[in-house]
Amino acid sequence: MEPEQAVSWFRRAAELGSADGMCSLGLCHYQGIGVDRDLIQAVRCFQKAAVGGSVRGMFNFGFCLYQGSGIRRDYEQAASWYMRAADAGHVDSMYHLGRCFFTGNGVLKEMESAAYWFRRAADAENVLGMVSLGICFYEGRGVERDTVSAVEWFRKAADLGAADGLNSLAVCSLWGEGVEEDPVAAISLFEQAAGLGNGAAMVNLGHCCYWGMGLDRNVDAAKEWYSKAADSGDVYGMFYLGNVQCEKVSTKHTELSVPWQRQAQEQELLMGVSSWPIPITRGGTPDALAVPVLELPAEAEGFQNTYN
Repeated sequence: MEPEQAVSWFRRAAELGSADGMCSLGLCHYQGIGVDRDLIQAVRCFQKAAVGGSVRGMFNFGFCLYQGSGIRRDYEQAASWYMRAADAGHVDSMYHLGRCFFTGNGVLKEMESAAYWFRRAADAENVLGMVSLGICFYEGRGVERDTVSAVEWFRKAADLGAADGLNSLAVCSLWGEGVEEDPVAAISLFEQAAGLGNGAAMVNLGHCCYWGMGLDRNVDAAKEWYSKAADSGDVYGMFYLGNVQCEKVSTKHTELSVPWQRQAQEQELLMGVSSWPIPITRGGTPDALAVPVLELPAEAEGFQNTYN
Protein backbone atom coordinates (compact mmCIF):
# COMPACT_ATOMS: atom_id res chain seq x y z
CA MET A 1 0.00 0.00 0.00
CA GLU A 2 1.25 3.48 -0.88
CA PRO A 3 1.83 5.88 2.06
CA GLU A 4 -0.78 8.31 0.72
CA GLN A 5 -3.36 5.51 0.61
CA ALA A 6 -2.47 4.50 4.16
CA VAL A 7 -3.04 8.07 5.34
CA SER A 8 -6.41 8.08 3.60
CA TRP A 9 -7.53 4.92 5.38
CA PHE A 10 -6.21 6.08 8.77
CA ARG A 11 -8.12 9.35 8.28
CA ARG A 12 -11.33 7.49 7.41
CA ALA A 13 -10.95 5.25 10.44
CA ALA A 14 -10.37 8.29 12.66
CA GLU A 15 -13.44 10.02 11.23
CA LEU A 16 -15.49 6.94 12.12
CA GLY A 17 -14.35 7.19 15.73
CA SER A 18 -11.31 4.88 15.82
CA ALA A 19 -8.87 6.17 18.43
CA ASP A 20 -6.12 3.89 17.13
CA GLY A 21 -6.79 5.16 13.60
CA MET A 22 -6.36 8.69 14.92
CA CYS A 23 -3.10 7.67 16.58
CA SER A 24 -1.77 6.16 13.35
CA LEU A 25 -2.75 9.31 11.48
CA GLY A 26 -0.79 11.29 14.05
CA LEU A 27 2.26 9.10 13.46
CA CYS A 28 2.07 9.85 9.75
CA HIS A 29 2.07 13.57 10.49
CA TYR A 30 4.87 13.14 13.06
CA GLN A 31 7.14 11.19 10.71
CA GLY A 32 6.09 12.81 7.44
CA ILE A 33 4.77 9.57 5.93
CA GLY A 34 2.28 10.19 3.14
CA VAL A 35 1.86 13.79 4.29
CA ASP A 36 4.12 16.75 5.05
CA ARG A 37 5.72 16.47 8.49
CA ASP A 38 3.65 18.53 10.92
CA LEU A 39 4.35 18.11 14.63
CA ILE A 40 1.52 20.36 15.72
CA GLN A 41 -1.03 18.35 13.73
CA ALA A 42 0.55 15.14 15.03
CA VAL A 43 0.10 16.27 18.63
CA ARG A 44 -3.54 17.15 17.97
CA CYS A 45 -4.12 13.65 16.64
CA PHE A 46 -2.29 12.03 19.56
CA GLN A 47 -4.31 14.04 22.06
CA LYS A 48 -7.60 13.06 20.42
CA ALA A 49 -6.45 9.43 20.31
CA ALA A 50 -5.41 9.50 23.97
CA VAL A 51 -8.69 11.04 25.11
CA GLY A 52 -10.47 8.46 22.96
CA GLY A 53 -8.81 5.61 24.83
CA SER A 54 -5.92 4.64 22.53
CA VAL A 55 -3.08 3.38 24.70
CA ARG A 56 -0.57 4.14 21.95
CA GLY A 57 -2.07 7.60 21.71
CA MET A 58 -1.57 8.11 25.45
CA PHE A 59 2.08 7.19 25.15
CA ASN A 60 2.72 9.28 22.06
CA PHE A 61 0.95 12.31 23.52
CA GLY A 62 2.94 11.92 26.75
CA PHE A 63 6.15 11.59 24.74
CA CYS A 64 5.47 14.84 22.86
CA LEU A 65 4.64 16.62 26.11
CA TYR A 66 7.87 15.40 27.70
CA GLN A 67 10.03 16.34 24.72
CA GLY A 68 8.22 19.56 23.89
CA SER A 69 7.63 18.29 20.36
CA GLY A 70 4.82 20.23 18.70
CA ILE A 71 3.57 21.42 22.07
CA ARG A 72 4.87 23.25 25.13
CA ARG A 73 6.91 20.91 27.34
CA ASP A 74 4.95 19.78 30.38
CA TYR A 75 6.55 17.07 32.50
CA GLU A 76 3.57 16.70 34.83
CA GLN A 77 1.10 16.09 32.02
CA ALA A 78 3.59 13.79 30.32
CA ALA A 79 4.00 11.67 33.44
CA SER A 80 0.23 11.57 33.87
CA TRP A 81 -0.28 10.15 30.37
CA TYR A 82 2.61 7.72 30.80
CA MET A 83 0.92 6.52 33.99
CA ARG A 84 -2.39 5.94 32.23
CA ALA A 85 -0.74 4.03 29.42
CA ALA A 86 1.46 2.03 31.80
CA ASP A 87 -1.54 1.06 33.92
CA ALA A 88 -3.14 -0.16 30.68
CA GLY A 89 -0.12 -2.38 30.01
CA HIS A 90 1.90 -0.28 27.56
CA VAL A 91 5.46 -1.45 28.09
CA ASP A 92 7.38 1.57 26.74
CA SER A 93 5.28 3.79 29.00
CA MET A 94 6.40 1.72 31.99
CA TYR A 95 10.02 2.45 31.16
CA HIS A 96 9.46 6.16 30.54
CA LEU A 97 7.42 6.47 33.73
CA GLY A 98 10.32 4.91 35.59
CA ARG A 99 12.57 7.58 34.10
CA CYS A 100 10.19 10.25 35.38
CA PHE A 101 10.39 8.87 38.92
CA PHE A 102 14.17 8.51 38.67
CA THR A 103 14.72 12.10 37.56
CA GLY A 104 11.81 13.69 39.40
CA ASN A 105 10.47 15.15 36.17
CA GLY A 106 6.71 15.56 36.48
CA VAL A 107 6.47 13.49 39.66
CA LEU A 108 8.16 13.37 43.03
CA LYS A 109 11.61 11.84 42.73
CA GLU A 110 11.19 8.36 44.16
CA MET A 111 13.71 5.62 43.50
CA GLU A 112 11.49 2.81 44.75
CA SER A 113 8.83 3.73 42.21
CA ALA A 114 11.45 4.10 39.51
CA ALA A 115 12.81 0.62 40.19
CA TYR A 116 9.25 -0.77 40.29
CA TRP A 117 8.38 0.53 36.83
CA PHE A 118 11.77 -0.43 35.40
CA ARG A 119 11.14 -3.96 36.65
CA ARG A 120 7.66 -4.01 35.10
CA ALA A 121 9.18 -2.97 31.78
CA ALA A 122 12.09 -5.39 32.11
CA ASP A 123 9.80 -8.32 32.88
CA ALA A 124 7.97 -7.47 29.64
CA GLU A 125 11.24 -7.79 27.65
CA ASN A 126 11.92 -4.04 27.34
CA VAL A 127 15.70 -3.83 27.02
CA LEU A 128 15.94 -0.24 28.26
CA GLY A 129 13.99 -1.30 31.32
CA MET A 130 16.44 -4.16 31.84
CA VAL A 131 19.47 -1.88 31.68
CA SER A 132 17.83 0.72 33.91
CA LEU A 133 16.86 -1.89 36.49
CA GLY A 134 20.41 -3.22 36.36
CA ILE A 135 21.73 0.25 37.11
CA CYS A 136 19.36 0.49 40.08
CA PHE A 137 20.76 -2.79 41.43
CA TYR A 138 24.35 -1.73 40.72
CA GLU A 139 23.99 1.55 42.57
CA GLY A 140 21.45 0.53 45.18
CA ARG A 141 18.82 3.02 44.02
CA GLY A 142 15.32 1.97 45.04
CA VAL A 143 16.52 -1.56 45.69
CA GLU A 144 19.22 -3.13 47.83
CA ARG A 145 22.58 -2.97 46.06
CA ASP A 146 23.20 -6.30 44.33
CA THR A 147 25.83 -6.36 41.61
CA VAL A 148 25.11 -10.00 40.73
CA SER A 149 21.49 -9.11 39.93
CA ALA A 150 22.73 -6.07 38.03
CA VAL A 151 24.91 -8.26 35.84
CA GLU A 152 22.02 -10.66 35.22
CA TRP A 153 19.84 -7.85 33.87
CA PHE A 154 22.67 -6.35 31.82
CA ARG A 155 23.35 -9.76 30.29
CA LYS A 156 19.68 -10.29 29.45
CA ALA A 157 19.64 -6.96 27.60
CA ALA A 158 22.96 -7.76 25.89
CA ASP A 159 21.68 -11.16 24.76
CA LEU A 160 18.80 -9.34 23.07
CA GLY A 161 21.31 -7.22 21.16
CA ALA A 162 21.02 -4.06 23.26
CA ALA A 163 24.12 -1.88 22.94
CA ASP A 164 23.49 -0.34 26.36
CA GLY A 165 23.38 -3.83 27.88
CA LEU A 166 26.73 -4.70 26.29
CA ASN A 167 28.27 -1.46 27.53
CA SER A 168 26.98 -1.89 31.09
CA LEU A 169 28.11 -5.53 31.20
CA ALA A 170 31.53 -4.38 30.03
CA VAL A 171 31.79 -1.91 32.92
CA CYS A 172 31.09 -4.71 35.39
CA SER A 173 33.62 -7.01 33.69
CA LEU A 174 36.29 -4.32 33.77
CA TRP A 175 35.83 -3.66 37.50
CA GLY A 176 34.96 -7.23 38.53
CA GLU A 177 31.60 -6.15 39.94
CA GLY A 178 29.08 -9.01 40.07
CA VAL A 179 31.21 -11.00 37.65
CA GLU A 180 34.83 -12.11 37.44
CA GLU A 181 37.17 -9.26 36.56
CA ASP A 182 38.16 -9.65 32.92
CA PRO A 183 39.54 -6.53 31.18
CA VAL A 184 39.96 -8.37 27.86
CA ALA A 185 36.32 -9.44 27.83
CA ALA A 186 35.33 -5.91 28.83
CA ILE A 187 37.15 -4.41 25.85
CA SER A 188 35.43 -6.87 23.52
CA LEU A 189 32.03 -5.92 24.92
CA PHE A 190 32.80 -2.22 24.66
CA GLU A 191 33.83 -2.71 21.02
CA GLN A 192 30.61 -4.60 20.25
CA ALA A 193 28.54 -1.81 21.78
CA ALA A 194 30.54 0.88 20.00
CA GLY A 195 30.05 -0.99 16.73
CA LEU A 196 26.31 -0.61 17.30
CA GLY A 197 26.74 3.14 17.63
CA ASN A 198 26.69 3.38 21.43
CA GLY A 199 28.32 6.69 22.40
CA ALA A 200 28.91 5.68 26.03
CA ALA A 201 30.91 2.63 24.91
CA MET A 202 33.01 4.84 22.62
CA VAL A 203 33.79 7.13 25.55
CA ASN A 204 34.61 4.13 27.75
CA LEU A 205 36.99 2.77 25.11
CA GLY A 206 38.61 6.19 25.10
CA HIS A 207 39.06 5.94 28.87
CA CYS A 208 40.56 2.46 28.53
CA CYS A 209 43.01 3.66 25.88
CA TYR A 210 43.94 6.74 27.89
CA TRP A 211 44.58 4.85 31.11
CA GLY A 212 45.78 1.55 29.66
CA MET A 213 42.94 -0.51 31.13
CA GLY A 214 42.67 -3.76 29.17
CA LEU A 215 44.64 -2.11 26.36
CA ASP A 216 48.06 -0.57 25.89
CA ARG A 217 48.00 3.09 26.88
CA ASN A 218 47.50 5.13 23.74
CA VAL A 219 46.43 8.76 24.02
CA ASP A 220 45.96 9.13 20.27
CA ALA A 221 43.61 6.12 20.21
CA ALA A 222 41.73 7.61 23.15
CA LYS A 223 41.31 10.83 21.21
CA GLU A 224 39.93 8.88 18.24
CA TRP A 225 37.29 7.19 20.39
CA TYR A 226 36.29 10.45 22.06
CA SER A 227 36.06 12.02 18.60
CA LYS A 228 33.81 9.20 17.35
CA ALA A 229 31.57 9.63 20.38
CA ALA A 230 31.45 13.39 19.88
CA ASP A 231 30.62 12.97 16.19
CA SER A 232 27.73 10.69 17.18
CA GLY A 233 26.33 13.50 19.33
CA ASP A 234 27.45 12.14 22.71
CA VAL A 235 27.95 15.04 25.13
CA TYR A 236 30.52 13.16 27.21
CA GLY A 237 32.54 12.46 24.08
CA MET A 238 32.63 16.19 23.38
CA PHE A 239 33.63 16.90 26.98
CA TYR A 240 36.51 14.44 27.12
CA LEU A 241 37.71 15.32 23.64
CA GLY A 242 37.93 18.89 24.91
CA ASN A 243 39.97 17.65 27.88
CA VAL A 244 42.48 15.97 25.58
CA GLN A 245 42.77 19.10 23.46
CA CYS A 246 43.40 21.20 26.58
CA GLU A 247 46.21 18.88 27.63
CA LYS A 248 47.84 19.17 24.22
CA VAL A 249 48.00 22.97 24.30
CA SER A 250 49.05 23.47 27.91
CA THR A 251 51.12 21.69 30.50
CA LYS A 252 49.17 23.39 33.26
CA HIS A 253 46.13 21.74 34.77
CA THR A 254 42.97 23.68 34.03
CA GLU A 255 39.51 23.15 35.47
CA LEU A 256 38.66 21.09 32.40
CA SER A 257 41.62 18.78 32.85
CA VAL A 258 41.05 18.08 36.55
CA PRO A 259 39.35 14.72 35.90
CA TRP A 260 42.52 13.43 34.23
CA GLN A 261 44.45 13.78 37.51
CA ARG A 262 42.70 10.74 38.94
CA GLN A 263 44.15 7.31 39.38
CA ALA A 264 43.03 4.80 36.75
CA GLN A 265 40.79 2.90 39.16
CA GLU A 266 38.90 6.09 39.95
CA GLN A 267 38.19 7.01 36.32
CA GLU A 268 34.47 7.17 35.77
CA LEU A 269 32.88 5.01 33.12
CA LEU A 270 29.49 5.62 31.58
CA MET A 271 26.94 2.94 32.27
CA GLY A 272 23.54 2.26 30.84
CA VAL A 273 21.33 4.08 28.44
CA SER A 274 23.65 6.42 26.58
CA SER A 275 21.37 9.40 27.07
CA TRP A 276 21.22 8.80 30.82
CA PRO A 277 23.88 10.93 32.54
CA ILE A 278 25.02 8.44 35.19
CA PRO A 279 28.80 8.14 35.41
CA ILE A 280 29.79 5.13 37.44
CA THR A 281 32.96 4.16 39.28
CA ARG A 282 34.18 0.98 40.85
CA GLY A 283 31.97 0.32 43.84
CA GLY A 284 28.99 2.12 42.35
CA THR A 285 29.26 5.20 44.57
CA PRO A 286 29.19 8.17 42.17
CA ASP A 287 27.77 10.47 44.84
CA ALA A 288 30.99 10.09 46.84
CA LEU A 289 33.27 11.41 44.09
CA ALA A 290 35.50 14.21 45.28
CA VAL A 291 35.88 15.63 41.77
CA PRO A 292 32.68 16.91 40.11
CA VAL A 293 31.58 15.02 37.03
CA LEU A 294 30.04 16.44 33.90
CA GLU A 295 26.44 17.53 34.30
CA LEU A 296 24.42 17.07 31.14
CA PRO A 297 22.08 19.96 30.30
CA ALA A 298 18.39 19.20 30.53
CA GLU A 299 18.15 19.54 26.75
CA ALA A 300 20.51 16.58 26.39
CA GLU A 301 18.12 14.23 28.13
CA GLY A 302 16.68 12.03 25.44
CA PHE A 303 14.57 9.00 24.90
CA GLN A 304 14.47 6.39 22.24
CA ASN A 305 11.97 7.51 19.62
CA THR A 306 10.03 4.28 19.61
CA TYR A 307 6.34 4.15 18.88
CA ASN A 308 4.41 0.94 19.22
